[in-house]
Order: sequence, then structure tokens, then C-alpha cells
Amino acid sequence: MSAATVVFVCADTVGERMAGPAIRSVELAAVVAAAGHRAVLIAPGGSALDREGIELRTWTDATSLRIGLSGADVIVVFAPVLADHLWMAALGIPLVVDAYDPGLLETLEQRRGEPFNAQRTWVLDAGRHLVEPLAVADVVLVANERQRHLVMGMLAASGRIGPRVTAEDPTLERLIRCVPFGLPAATPDGTGSRLRGPQGSFDAESFIAYWGGGLYSWLDPITLIDAVALVDDSRVVAAFLAGPHPTPVVGELPLAVVARRRAEELGLVPSRVSFIDQWVPYLDRGAWLCDADVGISLHHAHAETELSFRTRVLDYLWAGLPVVCTHGDVLAELVQQRGLGIVVPPDDPAAVAAALRTLASEPASESAARRVRIADVAAEMTWERVAAPLVQFCAAPMQAPDRRVVVDGEERLVERLRRALRIARGRG
Repeated sequence: MSAATVVFVCADTVGERMAGPAIRSVELAAVVAAAGHRAVLIAPGGSALDREGIELRTWTDATSLRIGLSGADVIVVFAPVLADHLWMAALGIPLVVDAYDPGLLETLEQRRGEPFNAQRTWVLDAGRHLVEPLAVADVVLVANERQRHLVMGMLAASGRIGPRVTAEDPTLERLIRCVPFGLPAATPDGTGSRLRGPQGSFDAESFIAYWGGGLYSWLDPITLIDAVALVDDSRVVAAFLAGPHPTPVVGELPLAVVARRRAEELGLVPSRVSFIDQWVPYLDRGAWLCDADVGISLHHAHAETELSFRTRVLDYLWAGLPVVCTHGDVLAELVQQRGLGIVVPPDDPAAVAAALRTLASEPASESAARRVRIADVAAEMTWERVAAPLVQFCAAPMQAPDRRVVVDGEERLVERLRRALRIARGRG
């Protein structure tokens, strides 16, 4: 195996506080570096990183991004970033398109309630951010089998699944590779109290339901707040991470305002519900998780749920927490099948309240048995394990046989004509 220079391109700020895309870029780059490759991470200006084996470069525009890509043997880029910089496909460098987060479906929920024409504009743009990158990808990364089916359908609709691809890759396992989010191999550092005692909002006897991620518009914190109000046991409380997004252009999440208002209307703040007005530092999140008793992930029933991969649930498992989550996504299926917590229907505060009562009063033997099951699952989902398909590609990178030819961000006309002729002749 020869070492490759693998360049990861991220549009989210990398640093002490990071959201999902930035975390994913850093951790995948670390695995690639550990495998013997040169790992370069390009992130927006203002980013900072002290991680062994990863070279950080910053970008602010297309020119600085182009400079940052110099020397790359492989480019790993999130689909929306590539869609806005399609000229990357003209560089002749194998492109790994990361589609783990189908933003189109998030946009449907994020823009719900806006004027129809505005929604249509946002949705069309979000669709372009997924469709156009797939046309030029040499490899597509997805987080689960449901996402794989989505990508397969979109590739088929765009004419990319044909004889030239399936002759060498009949199951499309090389073109579409499942690389979900992962977990650190080391157990979390639970040193110091964050949610209890002098540093936190609750006492040592509290049973804390922890919402350990952003309050995004496609999620449902209101059901948890209403559930806490239904539980007579005052020991049962909830803590929400409610700080502004670490990438400045995103800023404050509107649902945090709505959730806080609902908790105040019910008289739950600060005795029963606490809002943490910061984005917890990535390397410090273990202390917050280890201070909780149960991890919460709730959402409504909508299209985004079907294809989501709730990364906050992985953090709960990493910390050994039982999970209360809404059914409908693949991690809820995992929680149900492996006995990792309690799965509830959407929009059902009574069901969430019952789950909290059950977990707050269950025998120690049941809790201990579940922790063993959770540890087993967490060990299966380390970054090193889940990133293996990406590492395999980096060891022998190549362009897909039907890769679209792009020059300066536009597909070459002759290639379009040739493809139309092949289709007309029935050759795919």
C-alpha cells in the first residue's frame, strides 16, 4: 500500500466547539492518518486544530480552497460543498462525496411554515446540493442502508447505474460505501460535575434526562418538556444544550427559543428544566454525558426521520447511558433490537413520561445488564471500524468508470452527447 495525500473539505468551523460535519471530518481524517496516509483538513477561516497526524488548512473563498487542495491524491468533500464548487470535479482527482446528512430532507422541516415560493427555492437548492455531486462522485459515503437506497435511486435516475459500473461493481458496494458516524475507542472522561452541584443546575439525587445535541428544527424537545411536567417525581429533570451553533453563520437555533418559552410557561425553569447556554466543547462532552442518567432523542414523524442518523445517540451509548428515543430511524431500531433503552411513538409526552418513570425506578440489576449491552454496541461502532471502507479506498484510489467529465464546473458537452447516444443505442 502506498501512502496517499487525502484532503478533507469541510464548511463548518473546526476547533474547540464543533458540530457534526466538523467532528466527522476530524475523526475520519484521524483514522486515515493512523492508517499511514497524509491527512489534510481544509476548514473555514477561524478554525483551529491540534490533532496528531492532521494538517489544517483554511479557506475563505474558491481561490483559497483551490490552493488548499494542492497535492491531493484523494478529495473527501461533503456533498453541499462540492455542489457549490463543482470545479473540483475538473481536477482529475478521485472524489469521495460524503452524503451522510441528506440536507434536502432537513430543509423541508427547517423551512416549514415559510411562504411557498421561499420554501420551493430553498428545497430546489438543497436538492441541487445532493444531485449534482452524485453526478461526479467516484465514491459516495452514506451512514446507513436507508441512505444507500436513496443514493442508489438518485444515481439510477441520473443515468449513472449502467453496464460500465455494474460490470465491475454489480452490488455497487465500491461506489456506495457505508461509513456511519463513529465513537472514540477510549471511554469518556467523566471527571468533574457539569450538570449537578455547584457547577450545574441539579443536585446529586436528580434523575437527569439529557438532550445532548443541537435543538434543530426537525427535532422535538417540546415533547420532553411536556413529559417532565407529567412526571410527579420531582427528581426527574431535563437538561438541554441550547447554545448558539459553533459555526458563526448558523448562530442561534430558533427552536431553542421555542423550547425555553414552553418550559417557562409550564413553570419548570429552573427547578425541573435547565438550558445550557453554550455549545459544549467537543473534548469536554464526556463529563456532561457522564453526569446524566438517560440520553434523549425525540423527533416528529416526517421524511427526514426515515433517512437520519442521530449522532447524539452514539454519544449516549459511548457514555453508557440508556436511550429514550422516538421510533422511525435506524438508531431507534438498534435501541429496540439490542435492548439499549426505550423507544416511544412520536409526539407522545405520556409515553416519554412513562419511560422516564420506568428508568428512574428500575432495579440496579437491570441497569447493569443494559450497560453491558450498551458497551458491546459501542465497541462495534468505533471510528476505526466504521471508517474502514474509506481507508480501503484511499489505499487504491481510482475514478469511477462513468465519471462525468467536468471542465471549470461544467460538464463537457461532448460527454453529454456521447452519453445521449449510448442511451439511444440502449447501451446505458
